[in-house]
Parts: sequence; structure tokens; C-alpha cells
Amino acid sequence: MGYELYWISGSPYSWRVMLALEIKGLDYLSHRLDPEKGEHKTREYLAMNPHGKVPVLTDGDTIIYESMAILAYLEARHPEPALLGATPEETGHIWQRVFEVENYIREPGANVAMPILFGGIEEKKDDIIACAKVCHAELARLDKILSESANLAGDRLSAADIAFYPFLKILQRALGHEDAKPLNLGFDDFEGLYPKITQWAGRMESMPGYDKTIPPHWR
Repeated sequence: MGYELYWISGSPYSWRVMLALEIKGLDYLSHRLDPEKGEHKTREYLAMNPHGKVPVLTDGDTIIYESMAILAYLEARHPEPALLGATPEETGHIWQRVFEVENYIREPGANVAMPILFGGIEEKKDDIIACAKVCHAELARLDKILSESANLAGDRLSAADIAFYPFLKILQRALGHEDAKPLNLGFDDFEGLYPKITQWAGRMESMPGYDKTIPPHWR
């Protein structure tokens, strides 16, 4: 029956899966959900994911949700190109980096980006500033890693890169917003501060199929 992907534009988790599908060269039927209409909360959708979150991937009767679980499923079905490592050492390092993204930069990055993009800056100003400092520290660490290897978990593109990239772009989108400027968060010269991350992101964006993954409402 083939793959079917249920997603919402701008969801970093959906973006992860779309990147993986394109990198692996896999066809899929796209179901873009409209959150304003509650299409991710319908009885039919909740039967696939009781949490009412995106993405969901179906493969015939198989239903998988949670973005990294979907990546693991696709890797098992389509081992090449390998995104979760070809050796035990590679696999361990990739998952280590994935969880570093999840545990140390995803939440502070979201705490900076979400109030800027969706409102609540005044109420959360102190938290935004504090979380921006955490982001600076983590981005500096990742920039150093990328000065020593082409990608986040070695020279080969991996699930670690896919895990981080959407959150980086959402953070950058928020930082470029007019409402972010008065906060003086210290990201004005992002390319100068984090040149290796900037170069790495450019390589991600030059991949075949990348344009298909860009959130439609960003175009």
C-alpha cells in the first residue's frame, strides 16, 4: 500500500520525518493536517495516535508515531543510506547526539522561539533571556563539533543531523522576527558566531529533495 504521512506545517517533528523520507528516496502519500480545524484531534486521527500529535506514518496496517521511532522504523525497512549507523560505535554516537539535542537544546530553543512566534513575550521575557543563554552555550558546543567533522555524529549525514536541523531553523525564524529585536538576545551575527553550523545547515539545504520538506506556510 505504501507509506502515508500525516503532518502539520511547521512541526519540527514532521520535518524530521520528511527529511528522512527524502534522504532515503522514499515515496509517500502526504496528508497535511490543519490544526486550526482540529484535524489532528478527530476520532479517526486519535485512533492512530491517542496523543493527537504529529507526525504519524502508516505502512499498510502498521502505524508508527513519534518522530525518532518513525526514523528507526524506516531505517529497519530501508537500511541504506544508513542514518542510525553502520557499526555499533556509529550507532551509539548517533543516538548520543540525538539525545543531547533532545535533552539540552530542544526545550530552551522552544522556550525562546514559541513566545516570539505565537505571543507571550512580555510575560516570558526573563525565561526567554535565560533560555537564550543556554542556546548560545549549546550552539557553541555544536559549532565546535562541526569544526571537527562534517556532520554532528561524524562525517556521514545521520539521524543526529535530522533531529537537530528543524529546531535550528525554527529558532532562527523566531530570532529574525521583528518582536525579537528589542530582547537583545545576542544572535544578530549568527553566521559570525556559529560559522560551522551555518555551513552545515547550507549543506543540509543543498540536498536533493530538501525543497519538498520546507514548511509550506514559510514559503
